[in-house]
Amino acid sequence: MSSGESVNVAVVDIGSNSLRLQISEVKDKSYKILDDYKEMLRLGDSIYTVGYFTPEVINRIVETLTGVKKLAESRGCKNIRAIATAAFREADNMGEALIRIEDACGIKVEVISGEEEARLTYLAATANFELAGRKAVVVDIGGGSTEYTIITDGKLERSESLPLGCNRLMREFLKKDPPTSGQILEMKEHIKSAQAPLGLGRDINMVICTGGSMNNVAVVKHFKDKAVRDSNVKYVERSFLKKFIKDFSQKSYNQRIKTEGLEENRGDLILPAAIQSDLVLNETGVSGFYTLSGGLRSGLTIDTINKMGIELPFQNNTESIRYARLLEIGNKFDFDEASALHVQSLAKMLYDGLKESMDLQGRDWLLLEGAAILRDVGKHIAYSKHHKHTYYLIKHSELVGYSAKEIEMIANIARYHRKSPPKSSHEDFNLMTTADQTKVLKLAAILRIAIAMDRSHKGQIKSLEVKVKPDVVIISAKSKGDISMEIRDFELKKELINKILKRPVILT
Repeated sequence: MSSGESVNVAVVDIGSNSLRLQISEVKDKSYKILDDYKEMLRLGDSIYTVGYFTPEVINRIVETLTGVKKLAESRGCKNIRAIATAAFREADNMGEALIRIEDACGIKVEVISGEEEARLTYLAATANFELAGRKAVVVDIGGGSTEYTIITDGKLERSESLPLGCNRLMREFLKKDPPTSGQILEMKEHIKSAQAPLGLGRDINMVICTGGSMNNVAVVKHFKDKAVRDSNVKYVERSFLKKFIKDFSQKSYNQRIKTEGLEENRGDLILPAAIQSDLVLNETGVSGFYTLSGGLRSGLTIDTINKMGIELPFQNNTESIRYARLLEIGNKFDFDEASALHVQSLAKMLYDGLKESMDLQGRDWLLLEGAAILRDVGKHIAYSKHHKHTYYLIKHSELVGYSAKEIEMIANIARYHRKSPPKSSHEDFNLMTTADQTKVLKLAAILRIAIAMDRSHKGQIKSLEVKVKPDVVIISAKSKGDISMEIRDFELKKELINKILKRPVILT
């Protein structure tokens, strides 16, 4: 695949609870999800009762995959990569089911091991979390099994697949509705016994839970907080989880499904998953967990892209997944990478020289860095008013290593890299606190100057030195070649920084 070309890929994850399809467009060094389809097949209902797929269940799988294939083909996907997990691994008639599926709809399903499940989930985790300098455990709770992956300083240390899927646990232990305290206690002891050989200790400082049931716990929490945000990553405090478990332990299935945000098909599965996650938090002493939506299928998409001979930016930059994600998003929206990185470099020189006089510190540079790299992604939509399009694209992108508030600030900094400064009619800016508004203006002022220093997009200015004096700020530029365009644009862009610094800024 040559530069600038794109291809659509489709992956299918057939789990014990649900079948998930993800269709993505792959272009250069990035991909974006076009479709994400789910069907709750609950194959575990058959496997963990009779031990095999009944004819009706196989027919349902075939019918669903036939529809999935049509959807993928309508998106221009030439092939579908399909994997199956615990339910297929344990089905007495696995071979018969696989043959029937391939004959009926032309899809060859690969039954993967628990260890391969863990590796794929690890790929997804490293793409979505800053794991350098951390020791993390990823707990991928499916219907039939749970994969535990230990990550140290961003590297996969070890993984283990345990028969602790929520459908399996529910059917083995929680046989009454609502379950008795004795049943819950017995299930807890069973989980703890299975977890013990893992040696989950207090050296673990981050817990990531994946799988539909724990993602649904996070959705319920965010509904309760009135903070619903369409994000792949969410955070849930253990204090909420403990209340959730206590509440759901006392409710029947019909009472649970009235909970806002709860998927009806998970009303009986969510409690075993929540209890297992809480036991992990208890062993590690961590105060909460992150959820990652689409962990396994996201990892499968990344692995499929790798098999095409493409490595994504985060895989070549494990020191900073945050930075790699900025480049990945920039590539997704066809940014000028060379110009973006040069402006980022100029912005850093300006920031270092001005941070003390502008009262900037801590993570403020990371905000400016994000805005400098992504400032022009709005051109992907249209050049006209691209700064406004940039705000929207940044706000709705999955930036790694930034909080929701920081993403909003980055979007605003990039929004004000050109044209007029904020006005009373700019609602998104006015929703921020006064302190955040002030910081956005300071960083946007620096960004405007950095952009002016590369107006020709030729990288003529190699370095900048800033001298702050009581009555003036002098920026000295070392350059090669003609910088008349840069000088002219500086004169046009300096008004905001002059106002903030309360003294003239001159370029020499």
